[in-house]
Amino acid sequence: MWTKPPSCPLAARRIVFGKCLNCGQTCVAPDYVLCHSSVKDHLAELLCREVRRQYGENPLQNPDYGRIVNEKHFHRLLGLIDRDKTVLGGQSSPETLQIAPTILDNVVESDPVMQEEIFGSILPILTYDRFDGLYERLADKPKPLALYLFSEDRNRIREAMGRFQFGDGCVNDVVIHLATSAMGFGGVGESGIGAYHGRAGFETFSHYKSIVDKKTWMDLPMRYQPYQKKLYSRLLHMFLR
Repeated sequence: MWTKPPSCPLAARRIVFGKCLNCGQTCVAPDYVLCHSSVKDHLAELLCREVRRQYGENPLQNPDYGRIVNEKHFHRLLGLIDRDKTVLGGQSSPETLQIAPTILDNVVESDPVMQEEIFGSILPILTYDRFDGLYERLADKPKPLALYLFSEDRNRIREAMGRFQFGDGCVNDVVIHLATSAMGFGGVGESGIGAYHGRAGFETFSHYKSIVDKKTWMDLPMRYQPYQKKLYSRLLHMFLR
């Protein structure tokens, strides 16, 4: 999400890095960008510029650019690219199973690319007009494993971190929270249960036995039949205060 970013070129650089890392085949890659409509065109231009800066004019010829894991997913990703909405990329090589970093503009939520986790280097750009409206707009959608918010508005950041439901994330960056081993990492709802890394990982993968060590020097008779309702009722109320 993009709202009053600290540095537009830096934010675009970090988004492209996170999206194209391993060709987008990471569980925490930004699936799409949601930005205010007033900055959408500028953001799209910056993202295209960053792809060219990081991967060159022909990413498929870049020896440091990877490939899609298998043929099935290669063709699945090609099926998500709308040529009419492609502002950069879209080139592919069936021989090497490579798809160039691809940016899609004017995307709407009903488009095929928005119906599943992309898991590839295809980046759709969506817009909003009022940030407060996003809480309701995203409330019924699956809870994401990660959320990335670009903003310098500390009040907005605190509010968004509290109101959106997601696993983990970053403010003014993407992906790097996964590499912070001292912090717990995990999802919520459909994106996962629990967390690991550091102390959180130790506790998640450890089994703590819950044991009641009951003493024998006293035994309350009220737990056993037959019950004396009037007497036991008064005693229970006294103990439960």
